[in-house]
Amino acid sequence: MIEPLPKSSVSELGNDLPPVQPPSAGFILQLFVVPALIVLAVVAVWALFGRLAAGEQDWRALVQDMSSANPHVYKRAMFGLAQVLDTDRRLKKANDPERLAVNPQIATALSDLLQKQLRQAVQDEESLSVQVYLSRALGLLDVPETTVPVLIEALDPQRDIEVRKGAVTSIAMLAGRRFEQDRPLSGDIEPALVTLSQDADPTLRRAAAFALGLVPGEQSQQRLAVLLEDPADWMTSVNAAIGLSRQKSTAGFPVFVKSFQPVKGKESPEAAQERVLILKNALKAVADLSSKWDAGQRTELKQLITPLAEDASEARVRVDARATLAALNAGG
Repeated sequence: MIEPLPKSSVSELGNDLPPVQPPSAGFILQLFVVPALIVLAVVAVWALFGRLAAGEQDWRALVQDMSSANPHVYKRAMFGLAQVLDTDRRLKKANDPERLAVNPQIATALSDLLQKQLRQAVQDEESLSVQVYLSRALGLLDVPETTVPVLIEALDPQRDIEVRKGAVTSIAMLAGRRFEQDRPLSGDIEPALVTLSQDADPTLRRAAAFALGLVPGEQSQQRLAVLLEDPADWMTSVNAAIGLSRQKSTAGFPVFVKSFQPVKGKESPEAAQERVLILKNALKAVADLSSKWDAGQRTELKQLITPLAEDASEARVRVDARATLAALNAGG
């Protein structure tokens, strides 16, 4: 079983990671409006890394052990391989062709094991825990031709919801890294995310909206435009607006306007924290589109953002608001 990471560890981990460094959890945290789905899932993988003893292991032997019929053997191999991948990530640069994250043998081993688990006739608690682990761990690899097909399979509505969350987490991580490198994912991933964005579960719709923003395409833009008006979940609308901003579309303007408006009444601590994340991401999106707003939109945005720059209770929001105002002034 995969044990949840204590809240204190989540906080410490988030502080240690740089704000934008694919494929770190910090990268996902900065881009996601509601990070619980993505960040907590990714952090669970990091927790497994942290609990393993330090020491070198032969990844080839670990890959071989993963085909064992003995669950104790293949589980140790999975966790050991996670440690090796993490160590390799820390020691090598993102563009190093020798990184284990781009090793096709490792990608094939993990993908084949997940596919085998998904297709088992009996889906017991132990099997599901392994599926959740693998669905998250694949997000650390950069071999999309091998990992993406099985991740799409894991998105099937018949799967356990935690497995589906793990799969969309990995897709978002991979799509984010590729987007940063100007090599966006293509192929079947776009229609798979469009389908996921229609799920009844709001957490899956939010995640799909986020990931669609990192997979540019006609289907992606059309679906994000629909998600802007999600009738049941405001966070899905916000993620859609931010996703469209990454594709250089200003269609999310009404959502940004609503996001910047003052809150009436007293907020719960959870709602206040959520609002800070919304503001930070919305401000960044508006700044990124600074040259694309028309005169009327620019004026309205400035009027709404100026009070945030002067009076927001969170210092980080004030700083971001001032930066966004500067971008709007420079862009117009």
